[in-house]
Amino acid sequence: MPLEDENRVLEENKALMLGLSSIEEDFEEGAVRALDFLTERGSRFFAGNQENEAKRTIASISEIGKAAARQRMETATVLALKALEAFLNRSLGQQMEDTTVSILLSFGSIGKEAAEKQMEMAAKIAASILGGIGNTAALRNLKRETIAVAIGLGEIGKSVTRVKIPTRSEDTATCISCLGETGILAARQDLEDAVVGAELMLEEIALEALEQNLENPAREISSSLEEIGKAAEEERMENAVLQAASALQTIMTEARGRYLNNASIAAKVALESFNEMDLINEDASIQKIKEIRETMKDLWLEKEGLNGKKRA
Repeated sequence: MPLEDENRVLEENKALMLGLSSIEEDFEEGAVRALDFLTERGSRFFAGNQENEAKRTIASISEIGKAAARQRMETATVLALKALEAFLNRSLGQQMEDTTVSILLSFGSIGKEAAEKQMEMAAKIAASILGGIGNTAALRNLKRETIAVAIGLGEIGKSVTRVKIPTRSEDTATCISCLGETGILAARQDLEDAVVGAELMLEEIALEALEQNLENPAREISSSLEEIGKAAEEERMENAVLQAASALQTIMTEARGRYLNNASIAAKVALESFNEMDLINEDASIQKIKEIRETMKDLWLEKEGLNGKKRA
């Protein structure tokens, strides 16, 4: 590596360490200074079309954003999200697929941490950005990016549902609504893997809601799954139709077991829409859904694992 590049990497690592140590010492101004430096450096990389360098900077901003969320430093957390949002627009414009996926997963990581610390504004910002870009990604036929959006929204949605905050139902509803819209658009754009991804995350949020004895989110999810399933059925997407029906069956059974009758009835009514399904290759569909689930899990764990290594 040329000396100039080595010095640049050292400067960025120094900024990352400054940000993380400042957060540990409850010195938010230091974290903000580190984020400002990294944001300015990242802008240069995008201007020079230097994707690898941009990804490295994004990873550092994500790390500081997550650490700030854990310490309930709202200013630094929001600043990290806003920096990532600006980079997201540039990576999409420059067709940097890997970088875009990394940024989208970063929103999920930071939003999840913010939700767990009951930082409503930061969690809402992360979910809203993901929701907006989910529609754009689906309309542009960007499969991996749409799947990354579904993962991020699902992780935030599960965390929001799990914690006790005043507007939990509103924030959960935002994630559900965004996942529903993204799933329907993905179906219309023939992005079946992304459709299944949205359905899988909706199912996980529903199960978290039922664990907390919350009926309204489970009912809303049943409605979203029905709409996505119908859109998938129109496009002859066997895998997506099967996953919608399977998720509804699971919600109905879990709700009934917890005596949450309204949620159980809502899932049953939605499930009846798929009673006439004629799936020729059901075993193949089950295997495909399993593969999509594993791919999503690997993407998320890779993101979290890379972050963990960086902290070490």
